[in-house]
Amino acid sequence: MPQILMCFFIIIVLLFSRAAIADNIDYDKELDTIEQSLQTDIGYAIEKIDTALSSESLLTSPQHSRLYMLLGTKDLYLGHFVEADKAFDEALTYGPLGEELTNIYLLKITANIGLSNYQKAFALLEDNLSRIDSYQDQSIKIMSYIRLMNVYLQLNAYEEMLRIAQLALSLNQGKDPKSECFSMLYHSVAHLKLAHFDQAETFFKDTQLYCKNHGFPLIEIMSIKGQGNVLFDKGLYAEAEPFYLVALERYQKFKFQIEINEIQSYLSSIYFHLGDYQQADMFAQLVNALPNKPSNMQVKKRVSEILSLIAGKRGQFDKAYQYQVVASALGQQLLDEQKVKENAYQMARFDSVEKNRENTSLIQDHELLMKQKDLFMKEKSSSIMFSTLLVGLSVGLLLLLISAWMQRNQFMKQAQRDGLTGIFNRRTGQEMAENEFIQAQMLGESFSVLLMDLDLFKNINDQYGHATGDWVLKKVTHVIGEMLKPTHIFTRMGGEEFAIFMPKQTEDIAVEFAEQVRHAVANINTRFSGHDFTVTVSCGVSSVDKDDLSLDPLIRRADLALYKAKHNGRNCVICYNDAIK
Repeated sequence: MPQILMCFFIIIVLLFSRAAIADNIDYDKELDTIEQSLQTDIGYAIEKIDTALSSESLLTSPQHSRLYMLLGTKDLYLGHFVEADKAFDEALTYGPLGEELTNIYLLKITANIGLSNYQKAFALLEDNLSRIDSYQDQSIKIMSYIRLMNVYLQLNAYEEMLRIAQLALSLNQGKDPKSECFSMLYHSVAHLKLAHFDQAETFFKDTQLYCKNHGFPLIEIMSIKGQGNVLFDKGLYAEAEPFYLVALERYQKFKFQIEINEIQSYLSSIYFHLGDYQQADMFAQLVNALPNKPSNMQVKKRVSEILSLIAGKRGQFDKAYQYQVVASALGQQLLDEQKVKENAYQMARFDSVEKNRENTSLIQDHELLMKQKDLFMKEKSSSIMFSTLLVGLSVGLLLLLISAWMQRNQFMKQAQRDGLTGIFNRRTGQEMAENEFIQAQMLGESFSVLLMDLDLFKNINDQYGHATGDWVLKKVTHVIGEMLKPTHIFTRMGGEEFAIFMPKQTEDIAVEFAEQVRHAVANINTRFSGHDFTVTVSCGVSSVDKDDLSLDPLIRRADLALYKAKHNGRNCVICYNDAIK
């Protein structure tokens, strides 16, 4: 019994001690420190966030909401968009209001853009625009506009960004240094993106001086980098170099990795143009070693182009070609993403305009209906005739559009398919496989190639005629087609040679599948062709290597393995190894 009382006493003491400690800690002040540190020392901010999370049970709902908003902001700086979006969702569960609610939603837009969820991003943007316009407090409006400018920057909507920047500067008029600093930066960036180089250079210099004097070092560094960007875009590489080097050194203290990566990619380009290929290669390799994720696509494309040029200068033309293939693939992905982004943006704007138009139209229609009710009753028969005609025209137009769409699809299919077998032709199959290969390389996944050649096919044509040979080709593709997985790309490479490109498949799985194909082909009953003979196939298999930068080396190795299979007596599967070279 005394022991139980002692334990109870200790628990009570601990609880009161914890409450006393909680009373001594001003968590609002701690959160203010974290918010300030995110602009000056992100490493320290991370430590403070971890400390705050350990005391999470002591926080109020508004403090909880703000803590998770700051946690998500930290993840945005680090490029961890999935984690950021989850943190913002957690912040919303605590019922934030006013400016904080708007900030969380605007930050969620940024996270969704980073995740390429453009439709969701624009839906959130539309909600926030109406929320911002309803605010009476100018300071809340200005801070919301600053978040909004960051969103427009990521959407490449530079005209909108410039308009909002000028509005924010006009509303603030220097009253709040933090808002002024951010608005000046976005104003400068908008001019740069719109190629107003002289204005951009002047505004970046003004922003650097203002933010330095008012204690915002991160924005000061961004302004220094901005001046470097202006000079880079004007082709003044030697003049741009010192700005980038200063910005790089200072960003490294903040551990601002996204900005560090971008500056290193710019420096690789600068040193190439200045003829210092060693420095160019060093910075390019640093960026090229980054993980293959969406936030690194632009910088990796830039350095792939530089590495291709460097390899060309060194006479390493195979490497130059491979780097250029990677750069082209990344460029196409960026272009496709930009098209998706622009389409989503235009669709969101259209939806917004359409909603307003529909509301106006409904009001007008209602008034018109009330005024002309008697007239509509008298002209009922004419209205029915007009409606019938309109429906008939609409149906006719719809049928015409469907017919044109079907014809277009038919022509596209004919251009992509082999006329005899119906599978992909060589050009289409290799293009699709090349795109899948680039995706596999970016994600670090396996990729295998299976090349097949029908054994002694010429003898079939010579003995039984080309009609029988065509029957064999169609029968073989039908048998193999039923064995394929949805991810396989079955291609006729020419004549009696076929390929199966196998994304996400390891070498062992590819060899096992090749044996299944070989066995299935050998069991084809040829009596339905009108003749009795045996069909066999030789197979060569290869898988991706860490040095492969395009699909060509895999196809070449599979071809060597196929040749070895033919040399070994046909009707067998050979997997490429170094002894086959």
